[in-house]
Amino acid sequence: MRQLGVSVTDLDISEVVGSEIGKFEKIIENGTNLAKNPNIKPFDLYQSYGIPLEITEEIFAESARKITSADRKEFEKEFEKHKELSRTSSSGMFKGGLADSSEEVTKLHTATHLLHASLRKILGEGVSQKGSNITSLRLRFDFSHPQKLTGEELTKVEDLINLQIEKKLPVSFEVVSLDEAVKSGALHFFAEKYGKEVKVYTIEDFSREVCGGPHIKNTSEIGHVKIIKQEKVGSGLLRIYAKLG
Repeated sequence: MRQLGVSVTDLDISEVVGSEIGKFEKIIENGTNLAKNPNIKPFDLYQSYGIPLEITEEIFAESARKITSADRKEFEKEFEKHKELSRTSSSGMFKGGLADSSEEVTKLHTATHLLHASLRKILGEGVSQKGSNITSLRLRFDFSHPQKLTGEELTKVEDLINLQIEKKLPVSFEVVSLDEAVKSGALHFFAEKYGKEVKVYTIEDFSREVCGGPHIKNTSEIGHVKIIKQEKVGSGLLRIYAKLG
């Protein structure tokens, strides 16, 4: 069907192109805002928004910053590491953002569930997990929230996590259908990654979440959790780093 000389297909293409241009402009805007922070490095923009080094160079120039040869070398090094991690992850070795299944990583994985639940209890149920990465040294947790947490809010979250550790709460799981998990109130933000049956990990009455594991048996095994920093990594997206001890 044609109307006024423009086909439906033409209109559809125009809408798609317009939408993609809008998304790209938003990405550049976010990248430009991030670049104003002197601690932001070129690879940070690539990791957060997929902005290539050539465009980052232009963004930095707007903030009177230059990309040095050292910046380029670091970008190339991190980019190669990123590709290696992506290949390993796609082969199923780093499921759920876990670097491995060591004792420290497992403790931090359970701590991530406590962090998620604590954030929702302190900030509200608008908080939802957007990603995580856990190594033996620290956990990194991405979540939705409009602004950075105040010092008081960070302290409340950290204290609430450690209170659950002090309570020595048991950590258990059951295998149920995804529908049953959802009906039970289990958090399930990545449901598309799961099959018809899922594991639901429960930490007493504090946390209930769909997850593939692994986890420790009792929160007392964690020891103590310390939030070390937070970052705003995008519009409505925050990142918290925490470690044990």
